[in-house]
Formats: sequence, C-alpha cells, structure tokens
Amino acid sequence: MLRVLVSCCCFAAVVLGWGGFVVPDAGARTLHTVLQDDDLALFSPPRLPGFIQELRWLGVDELRVSAEWKLEVPNPDLRRRPAGFRPSDPGSYTGLGMRALDSAVRAAVASGISVLIDPAFSAPLWATSDRAPAHPSASDWFNSNIDVREAAGWEQMLAHRYNGSYTPAGERTPLPRVATFTLWNEPNNASFLKPQWQGAVPVSADWYRSLVRLAYPAIKRVNPQATVLIGNTSFAGGERQMSSGGVAPLAFIRRLACVDAQLRPLREPACAAFSAIPADGFAHHPYERDAAPWLPSGPKEAGWAQMGDLPRLQALLDELVATHRLAPGAGDLWLTEQGYESNAELTDRPWTEAQQAQLNAYSEYVAWRDPHVLAFSQFLLRDTRTAATLALRARTHKPTANLSGTWTTGLRREDGQAKPALWMFRSPVVARIIPTTSSPFATGLRRLLGGSAPRILEVWGRARPLRSAGTVEVQLSPVPGSEFRTVTAVPTDANGIFDVSVAVPAEPSTRVRFRWRSSDGAWQTSPSTVA
Repeated sequence: MLRVLVSCCCFAAVVLGWGGFVVPDAGARTLHTVLQDDDLALFSPPRLPGFIQELRWLGVDELRVSAEWKLEVPNPDLRRRPAGFRPSDPGSYTGLGMRALDSAVRAAVASGISVLIDPAFSAPLWATSDRAPAHPSASDWFNSNIDVREAAGWEQMLAHRYNGSYTPAGERTPLPRVATFTLWNEPNNASFLKPQWQGAVPVSADWYRSLVRLAYPAIKRVNPQATVLIGNTSFAGGERQMSSGGVAPLAFIRRLACVDAQLRPLREPACAAFSAIPADGFAHHPYERDAAPWLPSGPKEAGWAQMGDLPRLQALLDELVATHRLAPGAGDLWLTEQGYESNAELTDRPWTEAQQAQLNAYSEYVAWRDPHVLAFSQFLLRDTRTAATLALRARTHKPTANLSGTWTTGLRREDGQAKPALWMFRSPVVARIIPTTSSPFATGLRRLLGGSAPRILEVWGRARPLRSAGTVEVQLSPVPGSEFRTVTAVPTDANGIFDVSVAVPAEPSTRVRFRWRSSDGAWQTSPSTVA
C-alpha cells in the first residue's frame, strides 16, 4: 500500500508503516574534504604513494600539509641569516623539508587531490629572538618574536614556488600549482607563537595582523588565483592574560579586527589607520575533545570556539564582515583540523573507537548545517606515537605520561589497523529523532496514519567517494533482529550529501544506513547507526 501526501514543494511517502519524505536541496556549495597527516605525507617517503591512494579511496579532495620554515632553509640554527639568502626566492630554500614538501605536492596533484599548504611550527633561529640551543636538534622550535617581514617573504616564496611555473634546480618539470594557503598554524596558541600576551593585551593578534597585511598581497602578486585563508585558530585559550597560555579564539579575532568585547573600534597605536583585514576565507580548528560536537562551550571556556560554538563563531565573523573590519571572504569558514581521540590503546583518552566514529560523523553534520562552512577536515589517517607513549608509561609507571605529538584521532591505529572511524569517514551517517511537534510534516503524517504518532527521523549522510550528484538508498531496520529494508531513494548533491526525513513506527530504536552504486555498478554500503 502506498499513500502520498503532497504539500507545497515537499512530499511524504508512507509504506506499510515505514515512510520517507525528501526536502529537495535548493543548491549546494562545495564542501571540501580535507585530511592532514604530515608523518605520512612528508616524513615517510616509502608510504607516500599508498597514503595518497588511500586518500582517493576515502574521497579526500584536499591534502593539508605543513610547511615548516626551519626545515626548508639551509643552516636554520645560525644566529644570523646566511649570506646571499633571499627570503622570497624559491632557489634559496635547499633544506630537506623543502624537498619533502615538493614530493607531497607532486604526488597529491598527480592523483587529482588539491593541496592546502599550512606554514607552521618553527622559524629559523635567525628570524626570531630565541637563544641558540647548546645542542641543536631538528626538534627544536624557534617561534619567539618572529620577524614578520621575514615570515611574509617566506610565505611569498611558497606561493611563488607552487604557482605552477617554477622548476627547481636539477628538475625538468615545474612544480604543480597549489590553490590554497594559510599564513601560520594556530597563532593564538603559545606552543606555536610567542609572546601571546603583553600585560592584558593579546599581542599575538597584533603580530598576526601585521603578517596578514604583508603576506596576503605578496602571495597574490605571485599566485593571483590562490585562496588565502586567515585565522587558522586553535579552539581554546584565555580571555585574559595567562602565565603561559594562548588567547581564546573569539578574543583573538576581536583583537585582530581591532574591536573590543562590545565590537567597538579600538583607539590605540596598534590599530591606528585601521582598514579591513584581507581574507578569502577563515580557517579554524574546532576540536571538542571531551564533549559531543553539538554542545557549546561552558562558562569556564569563555571565548572558546569548539564545534558546538560554530553559530557563535559564525555570528562574530559575519558581524565583523558587515562592519568592514574583515573582508567579505572571512565569512566563509574552513574547518581545517578536527578529530576525536579514541582510547583502545591509550585508556586515558575519552572515547571508545565506536564512539569516535559516531562523533566524527556528527561533527561533519554540524558543520554542514552552517551554509558558510566550505571545508570539513580529519586530523590524521594514522595515530601517532602511541607505541612510544605506552613504552614510556610502562617504564615510568605513570599511567598518564604522554609524549609530545601523541594523537589518537586517526582513522587507523599507529600499526595500520583500521578503526570504525575509517569506514564512517568514507560514508558518514547520522540519524536523529525530530520531535513531531516541531515537524512541518507531523500533522499530515498523523492524518495519513490514522491519528497515530510516528517518530520522525532526520537521516543525513555523505557518500564521500561520489564526485557528482547521484542517488543513495536509505535503509532501516528495527533493533534487534530484522534485515535492512530500503525505504526511499534519495538524490545527493554534488558532494554526495543527502538529508531526508523518514517517518517510522514508535519502536524503541531503529538502525539506519544507506547504500549507493559505485562506478562499476557494485553496491557500496555505509556503516549503520542507531536512532
């Protein structure tokens, strides 16, 4: 039996107690899929081809990769800049890090994956006020009082090197063009930029404003079509001076735009002759380490911008654009780092591997709900340094000891074993119950079903490998027991994303998944979730 209710431009279909209705998509933006894993992209040459191949299988369209200034220059531990070195000249950069970045860019672009270059971590010693280490090491970072003109020259060099026309010495073909650049990784984080505060003033934002003013036009001169993202902010920090901490992102953004907490223009020397900050987009890292992605920050996290704070972050950016403090492009959000840490190996982490998969999917759904979000990301394909951290804990008998650089946000464990998050990242699915009192279809559905009160499920998903609009079949099953049944076929947008509401009986719970046909005609099936 099939009964259909048509109302306005939407429809609902009820089939033997199961039903589905589709709200057609009025038009979709491109929602880029970004993944970063520097260990595999830069520092494991034998693994690079397999890494890029897996990115394609996952449906990643943009590789985010770090450019570490210190590793790209000759003699980075010198107190003075080397004689004859020219900061904006690609030929001056002969360090191993430069060659590693070249290899990653060539491999990604050759496989149809765009690249986002993220300047990060450490300057050469001569561009900072740091003291020379007694025993220099590749792991030393220099990021105190970075010379902003030297930094802008380096970033212009990166844009020149990767504008599609530069051929390195000894090579026969030009390096590919890179389309997207940020300007410094997490400038509101004290691990990556010092100082953050001077008294009560978040001076890191003043330094960063100067960098944007110099680097943005310099990049455009040598790579005019490049997308230049500002911000690149960490999710956390303080609203007031902290002994060693960073600046909360909302406070950092306000200071960058030279406004106070009430968004009134600041009248002080650092903001003299202010004009709108140029930008083609705003990058941000909305980690929500210990909470679900739909939960906003609490009172002890004032000024933070976690995933649950996207509405507040977006509202601030929109207001600063509207008042001409930021260029219009800054209203577009690029979420260039995100991930949840799992606890199968490091048991002090907050989430099981199954929970990690579900939270990642929900994070992307939350991001999709903001129409100004243009990119969603995954930080790490593989976990990092878990084995070394476990060895440290065993050796020291300290169950929470942690080595710097240890992360369990990966889709695979450090040994390569796949987590549930791998499959969920490729085809995330979210099912949430919509109260029937808030559903525009509830009254009609009650009428169709003879006065009964069905549950309304919103089913959202993404068949990430799809690169153009297609069709997926949404499948449901009561829990526990029965097999999955296809209840509706749903068109996707060009991102492979769909969003459909489904009427189901008032069962305690329902399993939900979707499937689609790959280019060879074989069915591909998403993981399932429970609503």
